[in-house]
Amino acid sequence: MDELKEKIIELAGNIGEGLGLNRATCQIDALLYLTSEPLSPGQITKELGISKANVSLNLKKLEEWNAIKKVWKKGHTRALFKANEDIEGIIINKLQIGLQKRIKEVREYIKNLKKNINKSNNDEIKNKIKKIEEITDKLEFLIKNLKYIK
Repeated sequence: MDELKEKIIELAGNIGEGLGLNRATCQIDALLYLTSEPLSPGQITKELGISKANVSLNLKKLEEWNAIKKVWKKGHTRALFKANEDIEGIIINKLQIGLQKRIKEVREYIKNLKKNINKSNNDEIKNKIKKIEEITDKLEFLIKNLKYIK
């Protein structure tokens, strides 16, 4: 692998890790994005120096994100993989899914807090919970409108 390609793949891993994503997942996606021909899991393993099991797990994850596509080629008994070129769309979709999940958790938590706090006369805490709800509403608005950023 040439040095520039290696540095870009390393950068993708670092950025992904910084965002709380799996380093190998981001490196595999970067490798596939930078490679014009589809690759087999074995080729990915060899290029990145990571285990077959790790490659397999992360390919499944990337498929779920719609970040890669399976490609079938004559002469190959197994699927090869190619990156989805729409990086922006993948990132926005991943952000939407992740934030929606967190907002659902926050709303459920607030609902439970409100049940208990209503028995209390602590107005300061009630106001803080209201502020958290307002922030959650704004985040939900942002999520719904992320698609228009593209």
